[in-house]
Amino acid sequence: MQFFRHRTRLDPDDPALTAGPPDRREAFAAGKREGRREERARHRGHPLIGLLVALVAVAGAAMLALAVHEGSFTRGGQVVDQNISAAAGQAQSAGAGALAKTGEAISSAGASIQQTASNATSK
Repeated sequence: MQFFRHRTRLDPDDPALTAGPPDRREAFAAGKREGRREERARHRGHPLIGLLVALVAVAGAAMLALAVHEGSFTRGGQVVDQNISAAAGQAQSAGAGALAKTGEAISSAGASIQQTASNATSK
């Protein structure tokens, strides 16, 4: 008596299978194609998750390469921290400049509206 029986898979090159009638072989091939199609549809992943995983993998590889280049993870981390702080400083100064330009544009637009309104009321 077999308690643990392995599931047998039909092999299209099996002589016992190919010796059968042609409709049986075609049905087997069609079923196999349909099963593969269903399996692909079931295991299809989300593209954004794949992109995020790829980005994290690239960032991790870059960190490892930097650590190897610097000779240790501590020095590699210091380089990354310096680069991040430099980028943050640049972003902060760019944001402050954009904020100042926006404030000037709003005040000039307000002055223009006041000028137009005062011209309209004086006529």
